[in-house]
Amino acid sequence: MKQILLVLLLSLFAAAAVGAQNFNEAVNLYNDEQFEQALEIFTQLDDDRSLLFTGKTLLALSKYNSANEYLYRAAESRNEAIQEEALYSLALSHFELKNYAFGLSYLYQTVQSNNLSGLRQDARRFYVDILNFLSERERFETLQQLDNSNIRFDLVNRSRSYLQPARFQDLVQQFKRLTTNAAVLERIENELETTSPIQTFVHAFPEAPIGKVYNVGVILPTFDENDPDFTIPRNLYFGMLIAADEFNSRNTDQKVQLFFRNSHEHPDSSAAAFRNLAESKRIDAVIGPLFSEPALRMAYVADELNIPMLPPLANSDNLNRAFDFTFQINPTLRIHGKMMARYAVEELGLQEIAIMIEEDDPGRTAAIAFRDEARQLGANITYFIEENFAVRGYDISEFTEVFTMDEELADSLGYLPSEAIYAPFSGQASVTMMNLLLNELESMRNNLVILGMETWESATVTNFQQRFFEIYYSQAFSPFSERNSYQFFSEDFENRFGLPPERFAIIGYDAASYLFLSLETAGNPEYTSRALKSLPKFEGVNMRIHFDGEKVNQQVFIQKLTERARQRIAEPIEAEQ
Repeated sequence: MKQILLVLLLSLFAAAAVGAQNFNEAVNLYNDEQFEQALEIFTQLDDDRSLLFTGKTLLALSKYNSANEYLYRAAESRNEAIQEEALYSLALSHFELKNYAFGLSYLYQTVQSNNLSGLRQDARRFYVDILNFLSERERFETLQQLDNSNIRFDLVNRSRSYLQPARFQDLVQQFKRLTTNAAVLERIENELETTSPIQTFVHAFPEAPIGKVYNVGVILPTFDENDPDFTIPRNLYFGMLIAADEFNSRNTDQKVQLFFRNSHEHPDSSAAAFRNLAESKRIDAVIGPLFSEPALRMAYVADELNIPMLPPLANSDNLNRAFDFTFQINPTLRIHGKMMARYAVEELGLQEIAIMIEEDDPGRTAAIAFRDEARQLGANITYFIEENFAVRGYDISEFTEVFTMDEELADSLGYLPSEAIYAPFSGQASVTMMNLLLNELESMRNNLVILGMETWESATVTNFQQRFFEIYYSQAFSPFSERNSYQFFSEDFENRFGLPPERFAIIGYDAASYLFLSLETAGNPEYTSRALKSLPKFEGVNMRIHFDGEKVNQQVFIQKLTERARQRIAEPIEAEQ
């Protein structure tokens, strides 16, 4: 019998030693941020410490609901240190889940404990950080969800600098309606209802608590590797990954996580992916999709969920006009026309300008915006030529006749003199129309200044026309390979992915970098839309972004297509609102 007991005791000691060894191994993996490997070990152990660390590991993996299951059990431990760390971790988890009332309650419980460790101080700091972090809407909702009158008082009192005085008093009155305790009511009247002459609205944006993680969804279609469009979403995403890495490496207090979903090129699946990310990952913003139809469907979801959406390539005016949470970094055709008009009048000093556009050409939107802006700036639109040139066999001579250099003929027919022509051709026949216009003007020896959009890059310009015409066009994306920012990005991209970056990789990088900066500025993601619209001009690798209070990027580049234009203007010109 003694031998059996001895064997049993030795077995128990051996099991305890093995358990301790495994636990220490898992802790080392946890400290090395090898969370998946640590989790495999922690879940096999059955003690309060392992429950706590299983919850903490799941928390590090952003699996908040699963983490809470283990942390609730650890919080019931008789070990006070384990119990309090579990409560603190629960507060972190509920903060990320935006359950602020729970988070504040767990922190308050930790702060009121008798523990004099550093954890108590961390809890006090995090408690105050959350109170400062909440948006106006969240303050009213959290006040309603709280049960503890002391936490409610702290919440309202901390709102002075984050709410306009009238809204602050609304919050005070809501607090009173929720209160039945006479002593608390008296405190409200004495300390909160009294209007202070120094009470002012101080903070446009709150600061995020240390450790805040911003979750960003990426919704793009995936293609077969043999599909010619395969590289577009892939390189966009690769550029975003570089931007996320850079943000995380330079920020010790906040981080960003990307969550990818395949949009499957279908509007319904794109919207479903958006909803899935909102529910499962609590995303704060989304980048995507590629195409206009899915973007339109997703824009409805963005407005419903109040989650900002940045489609990286979409330039349809239907998105920004109809929806409040869709932000277009790719300037619309209307912006192209508007900014080219400003450049023509204010930079080139042009006053007599003709416009030519083909019927049903998408560029018509730019033509109308150019006309309206040029007139507002005091210029005269001499002609607005809009015809179905296709049915005429693209014979435009009848219309270009008004640009004749024969003064007698012009006088006899009453032709108005023009200094320039805006021709934003962008349809299927755009190259044909551009080359016809160049040839017609050349045959008349009329070197009108020619203005257009980025499709003019494809025009066939002869050596003579290079010297004869000044041709300018607007462009949304303009790589500058000589810039240091491009060189750094290119090196990082090649080191990570083994291939040189191309246009779409840089667009993904710039779009993500601007969004991350907006989240960092907003502090609370609920203010991201305001930050997107109010940030100063952002200088990216190949684009400039400035919403200037709007939902469309107001920046385009004005490029010089011909030698004569380059001689007139020595440096690249940027048009901005």
